[in-house]
Amino acid sequence: MDRDHCKIAAPYCRDVVSGRIPACQWVHLACQRQIDDLKRKDWPYRFDRVRASRVCRFIEYLPHVKGKWASREITLEPWQCFILTTVFGWVDRAGLRRFRSAYTEVPRKNAKTTICAGVGLYLLAADDEPGAEVYSAAPTRDQARISWEIAHTQAKRSPD
Repeated sequence: MDRDHCKIAAPYCRDVVSGRIPACQWVHLACQRQIDDLKRKDWPYRFDRVRASRVCRFIEYLPHVKGKWASREITLEPWQCFILTTVFGWVDRAGLRRFRSAYTEVPRKNAKTTICAGVGLYLLAADDEPGAEVYSAAPTRDQARISWEIAHTQAKRSPD
């Protein structure tokens, strides 16, 4: 399934800014920044739609490995597309990403760990970074291991 993840993220931003989708001030500001930055012309960054969507497509080829969704491919929600396309889509003239870190806080059962595992696999295997290293960090070793185990299972169930 090849979806246009940037086209999915754009209405999400507009709906947050207009108030149709309730969101905290930080999400509202992030959406407004994205809308404003897409209009900018003379500055060191450009939005690369191909790079923005590539990580989303990669994650959507991975399976869910836990719960009632186990064994199905992941389908990203608009808010997830917004986060991923924003973080991975902005690059400078040398092709280096504008954002080197991101903070996401959402309630339980929103696939945070599953998506983070997918991002980790993408950075490890599909980001064209020679010798890439990816770490999973959490307050305890057991918590960090959960993300690693999900990524490991996703990789084993996705031989391609």
